[in-house]
Amino acid sequence: MKFAVTKSNTGFQKYLDWLEFFNAEYLIFDWKDKNSLNKFDNCSGLILTGGTDVYPGFYSDYEEPESEDLFTKGRDEYEMDLIEKALSNMRPVLCICRGTQLLNVYFKGNLISDLEKVKGVNHKKISDAEVRLHDVNIAKNSDLYDIVKTESGIVTSTHHQAIDKVGIGLAVNAVSGDGVIEGIEFEKKPDKGFLLGIQWHPEKFNSFDNPFSKNILDKFLKETKKT
Repeated sequence: MKFAVTKSNTGFQKYLDWLEFFNAEYLIFDWKDKNSLNKFDNCSGLILTGGTDVYPGFYSDYEEPESEDLFTKGRDEYEMDLIEKALSNMRPVLCICRGTQLLNVYFKGNLISDLEKVKGVNHKKISDAEVRLHDVNIAKNSDLYDIVKTESGIVTSTHHQAIDKVGIGLAVNAVSGDGVIEGIEFEKKPDKGFLLGIQWHPEKFNSFDNPFSKNILDKFLKETKKT
């Protein structure tokens, strides 16, 4: 079976280039096609991609309806339905950047609305053509450590929001040097299946052989073959 990858409104081709580099077989799920939800039962896994900010009404007392054009509420609802389907059917889930933030919200966590304003740190891309790079530290008792086989490294960064309170049943597996949560996974592993959220973009490394790119996709693909 092919796995599902959600369509992003930004940089989507890079995800496809990354997947095709490793000969991964996938189906594109577009939130604008609500009927596609019914097709997920025949998919072997789920990758949630990046994009616009998660609608704040899902995790906070949102009082600025005039700013709704900054978000894609319909996509958030659609992708949370996909998460529900994937978890209910024990399908492996890999979440990237915005996808990780949405995953945390799904598990009743919340987000930092703007890293520069709230924490005084900048994780945004340098320009449309250049991503930011920063260090990341990996928890040794985590699934992520078993995947990347290292306690630290340099990752890509293009986000201005991040996880604040971690969702129920999740554990932090990676933190940047300036204290931003960079990854989450199940807190307790037995019989729950594969779930990994990473804040960086594995599809934006200069080399896909980087363990923070290749190893993560390799692991996800291995998990999809178990379904």
